[in-house]
Amino acid sequence: MNIGYLDRRITLELRGSSLNAYGEPDDSWSSVGTVWAGMDHGSATGKQDLEQDVTRNAVIWRVRSSTLTRQVTPKYRVNYGGEYYNILAVQERGRKDEIRLITERVVSE
Repeated sequence: MNIGYLDRRITLELRGSSLNAYGEPDDSWSSVGTVWAGMDHGSATGKQDLEQDVTRNAVIWRVRSSTLTRQVTPKYRVNYGGEYYNILAVQERGRKDEIRLITERVVSE
């Protein structure tokens, strides 16, 4: 893995469940850590869902393997520049060398 391509800072976030003041579940995201990553653009698709245009952008993030990145699952999400990417799958490349996060960013218009 050429670490020179890891030129973006992403934040890994995990959904936590807590209760609000009324005892109702309050889904909030908490930051787990920030890592260097490389962005590979995948594909983009568009469709109309319930009379609303929805665009899905597939993005693959390449990060170095570490104790933090090896614990990432599809329950996490990526925050990059205020945009959120849902993690669909996690792939390990090589022997604890590189982790690929297959994500999608959903934009409703």
